[in-house]
Amino acid sequence: MNILLTGGTGYIGSHTATVLVQQGHHVVLLDNLSNSSDAVIGQLAHILDAPPVFVRGDVRDGALLDRVLREHAIDAVIHFAGLKAVGESVEKPLDYFSNNVQGTLSLLQAMR
Repeated sequence: MNILLTGGTGYIGSHTATVLVQQGHHVVLLDNLSNSSDAVIGQLAHILDAPPVFVRGDVRDGALLDRVLREHAIDAVIHFAGLKAVGESVEKPLDYFSNNVQGTLSLLQAMR
């Protein structure tokens, strides 16, 4: 199965990618690297003996999502591209709304 993991280079996304690949699935990691690093790709390549497909981009970019879903024949999506720091969310509520709500809506529209 071809699975898109948004937030795929984060802690939970990268661990999920490892398990999915070990179970025989093909993963595509989408991440804007706002809370992670592309060094994770190298670490995953070492663990999995091959680098996963990585797309640097934002979950709010509908055109990018459309392209990734189509080009990689995605069968399923696991959405981890959310911001989650409580204190920061109080300081920057519009940033959190944009990423978490608008990002999820963009992803759902692309999946449609």
